[in-house]
Amino acid sequence: MKFKVISKFFLTFLILVSHTIVQAQLSVVPFVNDVTKVTDITNCGDDRLFIAEQQGKVFISDLDGNLNTTPFLSITDRVLDASTEQGLLGVAFSPNYLSDGRFYINYINNSGNTVISRFKVSAMNPDIADSLNEEILYIIVQPYSNHNGGSMQFGSDGFLYIASGDGGAGGDPGNRAQDLQLPLGKMLRMDVNDLMGFVIPSTNPFYASANANQLIWSYGLRNPWRFSFDKLTGDMWIGDVGQGLWEEINYQKATSEGGENYGWRCFEANYVYDSTCVFPLQSYVKPVYAYPHFPGCSVTGGYVYRGAKSASMYGKYFFTDYCIGDLRSLAPNDTGGFDHVNYGNFSNFVFTTFGQDKYGELYLGKNTTGVSKLVDSNCKPVAFISEADTIIHGEKNYLLKTPFAKGLKFQWYLNGQQLASAVSSDYLATTSGNYKVVVFKNDSCYSISKQITLVLQTDGGFVMYPNPTENFTELGWPDGAPAKKKLEVFDALGRLCQKVNINPGSLSYLLDTGTFNKGIFMVRMTINGNVYTQKLMIK
Repeated sequence: MKFKVISKFFLTFLILVSHTIVQAQLSVVPFVNDVTKVTDITNCGDDRLFIAEQQGKVFISDLDGNLNTTPFLSITDRVLDASTEQGLLGVAFSPNYLSDGRFYINYINNSGNTVISRFKVSAMNPDIADSLNEEILYIIVQPYSNHNGGSMQFGSDGFLYIASGDGGAGGDPGNRAQDLQLPLGKMLRMDVNDLMGFVIPSTNPFYASANANQLIWSYGLRNPWRFSFDKLTGDMWIGDVGQGLWEEINYQKATSEGGENYGWRCFEANYVYDSTCVFPLQSYVKPVYAYPHFPGCSVTGGYVYRGAKSASMYGKYFFTDYCIGDLRSLAPNDTGGFDHVNYGNFSNFVFTTFGQDKYGELYLGKNTTGVSKLVDSNCKPVAFISEADTIIHGEKNYLLKTPFAKGLKFQWYLNGQQLASAVSSDYLATTSGNYKVVVFKNDSCYSISKQITLVLQTDGGFVMYPNPTENFTELGWPDGAPAKKKLEVFDALGRLCQKVNINPGSLSYLLDTGTFNKGIFMVRMTINGNVYTQKLMIK
C-alpha cells in the first residue's frame, strides 16, 4: 500500500446510523481451572492461549478452555518465586512467531535479578518449547525483592517493550525511577529482530547518550506491573501501582517519540510525594486516571477491548484492582479526555493480570486458581470499520474489515445497496462510495456500523473528493508527503483561478470551492515534477 489519508472533514456530509448507547453488563465466567498463581495470559497469533504461572510454567489452552496437561515451558529450576512479586512475570511472542517460533520471557532468577530471555518452540512439537536452549538477552540487578514490573509487549513498530519497577522497598529510596543511568522504574525498548542478541533502536529517546541507559523509552514509573498496546491504534496503556495513596493509569499515543517522565517519585499520581523535587507537576506526564489506594491496594492494568462479540465494550480500556476486584473502564470522550465507568465489585477475585486472545476477547488471571473470561450479557456484536469518517486511498482497491468472531454473520453495503457476495468479515472494495456493514449474532441481535466514505485513486497522481462538490473538495496523493506539490485550478476557458504551493509535510489539502462559479474546472497537481490533471465539477 503506497498511500492512505484519513480525514474527518466530511462528517457533516455523511449519513450516520443512529445507535443506542448500551452500558456493558459484565460478568466474569470460569474458563480454565487447573492453573495457579497466574501472572500472564497471551497469544501467539493463532487459536491458543498461553497461560504463565508464577512458579515458572507456561500452559496452553484452546479457546474452549481445554488445557494441555503438559506445560509448553517449564523453567522452575531457574525461577525464584519466594516473594509475592517474584517469579515468572511476563511472556511475549514474536510478531512473526508462526514462522520464526521465537518468544520472550521475563522472570526473576535464583539470584533475585530480572532476566529477559529468548526461547524457541521445539522443532518436533508446536505445543512444547525448547527449554534447554535459553538465550539470555538482558539482566536487571534488583536491589529488593519487590517492584519488579514484569510485563512485556511487542509494539506495532516491531520492538519489544519491557516494564521495569523502581527496584523495590518503599518510596524508591534510591530515586531510581528518575535516574536515567538505571533501567529501574522505566519502560525499556529493544530491537530483538537480529538472529542473536538485541539492538538498541536508533529512535530510542536516549540513543547514543553517554549519560543515560539507551534502552529507556520512558521513565518515572513506580511499578508498572501490567501494560498493553491497543490492537487498533497502537496506543500504550500502563497500570502503575501506587505507593500508599493513589493508583494510576498512564497513557501514551502511538505517535509518541518516547522520553516521557511519569513523575515518580516526585509525584504519586497528581500529588507531591517527594517535596525535594525542584520541578513542577507540569514537567511530568500526568496520569489520565487515578483512584484512591484504599480500599483497593494495587492496580492491575488491562487491555482495550477490540473483540467482535460486545459492541458496548468496544474501544474501552479495562482494568481492575488486585484487592477488591472492581472492574473499571476508560473510554475517550469528545473533550480529549476519558470517561470512567466502575462496573462493580467482583468480590473474592484477586486478579493479577488480563489477557487477550487472537480475536481481541479478554481474560483475567487470579493469584489463587484459574483463568476467567470477561463476558458482556448485552447481545449486540461489534460493527466497526474505521475511526475516521472518510478514507482516501491512493490505489485501485482497499480492504475494509470489521472484527471477526466465530458464529457471527456479516453483510456489506455500498451506497445503500446490499453486496450479495460480501458476507465475510472483510471486503476488498474496488469502487469508491459509501460503505457500511451489518453484523449478526442472530436475526434479532445485530449491529450496523456507521457509514464510511471510501475514495480510491482513479486517475493517477492524486485523489480528489467529493467530486462533484459545492463548497470544498479534498486532495490527497499516493506517495505519503512528497516534498514538492503545486496545485493549479483552471476554468473551462483555461484561465488560472487558483495557484497554491502546498506545505511539503501535508498529507492532504482542502480546496475551498465555495467562491468558484458552477461548472467544469481542471485541477492540475505537480508532484515532484510530475504533472497530473483531473476534472472537477462544481454544482
